[in-house]
Amino acid sequence: MTKKMIVIMIVFLTACASIRGPKEQPWIYEEPIAGNHADLARCVVARLQADSRWSIRMLQFSNRLYQDIDASEIYAYDTRFLPGIFARNSPTNPDAVFDYVAPNPEIRSYHQGSADVEPAYAFVLMIKKIDDNRGIATLKGNKHVGSIAWQHLKTCALTRVKS
Repeated sequence: MTKKMIVIMIVFLTACASIRGPKEQPWIYEEPIAGNHADLARCVVARLQADSRWSIRMLQFSNRLYQDIDASEIYAYDTRFLPGIFARNSPTNPDAVFDYVAPNPEIRSYHQGSADVEPAYAFVLMIKKIDDNRGIATLKGNKHVGSIAWQHLKTCALTRVKS
């Protein structure tokens, strides 16, 4: 009986020790990218909204422009976890009416920008200006949908270079 209690206590303590608070999203990608950060962000949001994959259709995007640090940031929120989602606008409803946000950015200051990130995001993509023709892109969050967004970013950068 005593050995069973010890084993139960060890299992219980191990379980309690592994419980943590909210987990910080891991960095997935970071590299220099050619193009203007605002144009690239607008292009990425437009491409994501046109993407028909189920995992992307479940997301709602917020395009933010931070003029004080010369950067653009795209937040992708899973609509299943957003307040105010009902059957009429749920991505799981094939007859839903979607209210897509325009790819044009919301202009904010950087310090104001990250203060109101309430619901958990699927990914966040930051494009910060290095010089007139280049920026540094950093993406963190869910690896699956994040990699799709990263591919759209690469396509947007290649399209901008060719034109």
